[in-house]
Amino acid sequence: MSGFLQSLARIGSYRGLPFAVAGAVLMVPVSPFAFAAAVSVETDSRVRALLALLAIAVLTGLLGLLGPVRRLGIGLANLLLGTTVPAPAGRPDAGSRLRSGLWLALHTLVSGVLLTVLAFLALGLLVPAVWLAGGQDRISLVWDDVPLGAWTVPFGVVLLAGAVVLVAGATRAFRAGATALLGPSDRERAALAERRAAVLAQRNRLARELHDSIGHTLTTSTIQAAAAAELVEADPAQVRRALGTIEEASRSALEDLDHVLGLLREEPAAKEPQRTLAEVDVLAVRAREAGLDVRLAVTGPVAALPAAVSREGYRIVQEGLTNALRHAGPGAVDVRVEAGPDVLAIAVVNGLADAGPRTGRHGLAGLAERVEALRGELAAGPDGERWRLRATIPLRARA
Repeated sequence: MSGFLQSLARIGSYRGLPFAVAGAVLMVPVSPFAFAAAVSVETDSRVRALLALLAIAVLTGLLGLLGPVRRLGIGLANLLLGTTVPAPAGRPDAGSRLRSGLWLALHTLVSGVLLTVLAFLALGLLVPAVWLAGGQDRISLVWDDVPLGAWTVPFGVVLLAGAVVLVAGATRAFRAGATALLGPSDRERAALAERRAAVLAQRNRLARELHDSIGHTLTTSTIQAAAAAELVEADPAQVRRALGTIEEASRSALEDLDHVLGLLREEPAAKEPQRTLAEVDVLAVRAREAGLDVRLAVTGPVAALPAAVSREGYRIVQEGLTNALRHAGPGAVDVRVEAGPDVLAIAVVNGLADAGPRTGRHGLAGLAERVEALRGELAAGPDGERWRLRATIPLRARA
């Protein structure tokens, strides 16, 4: 009860009033039919009015069985009541249609009653207004010829308080009804859960894309910048080559970033880079310019690989060279790409540094997820005095 009284001070507690007005507007299309049906019944005028209101509720309830009307009702409740009912996923089932029909009937019925009561309360507020204006000493409303006096002031205050409490209570009732009757069915909840899972999966994929691309670029640029700083006077030509490598790597990373941000905005990206193993020699050139002794060997029809496999293969080599730039010990870095008839095999092997265990292996975890999604296997770890990263991806379905 205390929570309800505290809510009376919030403007949002009176959203039920415009929502009731919207319910009255929804009555307009069916009102002529409802009044025609009520007038055809031989009875008292007050009974006819009640029958007309019930007929309006039934007719609007039938309209609520339509799928688009349910979507409209959800949008109206979220807009005017501040609810967070999710939009329906796909075509509504029979149960959802019945619930939305019941809700629309209750919406119009309660709105009509609420606005009628508020109209009588507003009429009652004329009593203290007439007395305060000094226009007359007696008034005829519900009672016959009632004398006016100071009692009209608290009477008006009670009516106003009653109107406030009535609207706030109606707002709560509207919100509860909208959530219960317009909320998703079990099938729609399952569809929403699948949609959220798909969004999370895409976010994880985008995180891996950014880690692979931006991490590789920053590592290469940092090493090149450090080398350029040492050779700025001794070998200007080498400095220019290093700056060119930084520029090219940064441009490539910006393309990746532009693509990922376009996906996050749910808009078509300005550029959609599709780097594949056909460009693996570019990675080797950049790594050599960064100071690595890269020995690249590519065998088999790499250009004929499936697009998804070739893209993931490119990322595997990129991650292997990035790790080599950060952690490799002395000696050459061997990169082998073998595209066979049934399997794509990739290996990146480099010397072990003496700096102890490696940290920050999020890139390898992302690679493992990529390879697993393609039904492949990935292994990374020390092999004697060398660090070996090896991935195998099947090119044909396993029997």
